[in-house]
Amino acid sequence: MKVPQSVKVKDTVSLYLNKYQYKIVLVCPIANWFREYDVDTVSAKLDDVRKGGRMPLWLKFKHVDDQQYCIDVCKILKNYADYGVRVEHPILNIYTNDQSQIENLAKIDADRIKYVCVPNKNHPSLKENTIIVKKLDYDFKIFVGKTRKSYPEFLGWCSKNKNLRLTSRIKSDLSSNHSYGGGYFYVRGENTLTMVKMFIGGEISRIEQIIKA
Repeated sequence: MKVPQSVKVKDTVSLYLNKYQYKIVLVCPIANWFREYDVDTVSAKLDDVRKGGRMPLWLKFKHVDDQQYCIDVCKILKNYADYGVRVEHPILNIYTNDQSQIENLAKIDADRIKYVCVPNKNHPSLKENTIIVKKLDYDFKIFVGKTRKSYPEFLGWCSKNKNLRLTSRIKSDLSSNHSYGGGYFYVRGENTLTMVKMFIGGEISRIEQIIKA
């Protein structure tokens, strides 16, 4: 991976959007535009601003090179058909399986990069629904979606089972008559996983297999 030495590089521990191996995190003044528009529309809006068009009230280019930076990002993204985006304005997360895309984005301005994630050297080709975890002796990470009832029997069973590790959030979610989901817990062993499915199978949104780092 050829990126400027000043850029922080991390390992990818699970596929982004359950598909992509690489991630680059940029500070981008127009990150919000990527919530609603594809790159061609974003590029057209930038071109309109460049020609003197009215800017949104929330958009301010604080530095003289902000606008050109955004144009350069769009130019690179236009050359790629397969990538994912997540916005946490002004943070723009870009996911891809193409190393060259990360390298080209990193060349624009290293100072605007929060960090880059690349495949782990020992596990360079992660599969869907797998996660690399250090110092955690469990086999599965279970994610729970929205719930509309509490599960006291399941929680009671978990409290006596050493093959499970529940987070405080999941305990709260499964103790409530309604939750928005997003919590998770860990399971050791196929037999325990089967029992978990019997208790709350309808609430499970995703199961990730854990790879020991």
